[in-house]
Amino acid sequence: MRFPNDTPFHLRMAALLIASLFLEHMANTRLENWSSPQIGIVTFVMGMAWIMLFTMNHGVSLQDRIRVLEDKLERTNHLAETLADEIRQRRALPPM
Repeated sequence: MRFPNDTPFHLRMAALLIASLFLEHMANTRLENWSSPQIGIVTFVMGMAWIMLFTMNHGVSLQDRIRVLEDKLERTNHLAETLADEIRQRRALPPM
């Protein structure tokens, strides 16, 4: 599901990726004792699991929020219909 405000997030992440690639290249060429850290498969899998859990938690909270807002909208529509019915009854001609 796409959200209307996710473009700035992706632009920031792309800028960070490009900056990190540039910095790593600069570190490899300018710092003689620099060596890139080795990331193990367990660390990588745990990082991906963390990202997945965060995303799922965010998605569940958004679903809950949407459900609450839909309920509020339904109650507000019902109240508006009730008030409109009351106004129609007041404006109606009295019984003869």
